[in-house]
Amino acid sequence: MSEIKTTIKQNLSDEEISNEGEQQLATDLQLISLLRENPDILNRHPELLAVLEVAHQSGGAVSLIERQVEILRQQSQTQENRLRELMDVARDNERLAQTCHRLAVDLLATHDVDDVISIVLDTFKTELSADFAVVKLFTEDAEVIEQSAGLFVDSNAEALNAFKTMLQHKNTVCGKSSDEQKMYLFDDQAEKIKSVAIIPLVAGANLGLIGLGADNVQRFKSNMGTDFLSQVGELISASLAGHLQSHTES
Repeated sequence: MSEIKTTIKQNLSDEEISNEGEQQLATDLQLISLLRENPDILNRHPELLAVLEVAHQSGGAVSLIERQVEILRQQSQTQENRLRELMDVARDNERLAQTCHRLAVDLLATHDVDDVISIVLDTFKTELSADFAVVKLFTEDAEVIEQSAGLFVDSNAEALNAFKTMLQHKNTVCGKSSDEQKMYLFDDQAEKIKSVAIIPLVAGANLGLIGLGADNVQRFKSNMGTDFLSQVGELISASLAGHLQSHTES
């Protein structure tokens, strides 16, 4: 400690400092400089660790050792929280991967379009906790539209202009949707829905749309990742394409 004080006094004698605040600043700067130049000084003078004090947020003062322990504890807690977050993400990813695998296996076993739709709606409601799920398939066949109870819709309908961009770019969209989009997909349930995910079904041509709705505004957020939903959309599109072609040929 005497080593630090002696050095400071020698340096201060070379400068004229009249203001007490400036004098304190000069002292602090020299202390900082001295500590930077002698990073091992606490190893050479361990007794300083017991007498140096650092202000604590709760008031009073603590020794440097206590302060270091506190900082290390805080860093450890931060790392623990980060590790917990990563583990949660890993578990979520594993669950989604299992869901995707089960869906793929189930789709391989389907016999027709109705089987596909049944499996898809069940998966979204049970595995992804969607409060509302709907599939709309495009066709120009008026008879098919009439007989399908809302499953098939007119591919030339003006209402589909509201989905034009996402169909062109094959983009899955999450978050809030326009009133026109919600009304088209969910009809009389639209007012209950606070957040939406819309998945385009594309396999060469535009096959249709999947709409997922939730009464919780946080369920499908605009900043959530869409990779999983997009991959599921591709699986469903591939399965539907095969069955729709067989249906057309028959």
